[in-house]
Amino acid sequence: MLVVQGVLLVFVAVLHLFMTAEIGRIVASNTSSRAFAFIWPPYALDHVAVGILLLCVGLTAMLCAGGIRAGERRAWRIALIAALSVLSLSPAMAFTVGFRYFADAPVFLVAAALVSTPGIWMLVPLLWIRRNISGR
Repeated sequence: MLVVQGVLLVFVAVLHLFMTAEIGRIVASNTSSRAFAFIWPPYALDHVAVGILLLCVGLTAMLCAGGIRAGERRAWRIALIAALSVLSLSPAMAFTVGFRYFADAPVFLVAAALVSTPGIWMLVPLLWIRRNISGR
């Protein structure tokens, strides 16, 4: 399960990074050149950073799978932190942009679904097997 969810997170990360340029074009076409010059650099940095971090979390989830199968407590803990981190992204996004704006923006709702799904699918099996982890 962690491998599948890790692959999904890597896909979301690549999509996130790929869409950065497209979002830049959208912002540029809807703002003045002066506003774009002010808004875009921090926004692009944020977007790229999130994409890279999602890539790392996805790869970490995939790498933890073997350790969890072997009963390694450290791998389980790392995967649990990854799952909780992924699950925190959607509420953080909604809180940051405002719940009303978040609910009215289909792109945010799709992003929340794309990120929450692997977080839930990672967390449920980890909680289910927690008693079977030896603590090595």
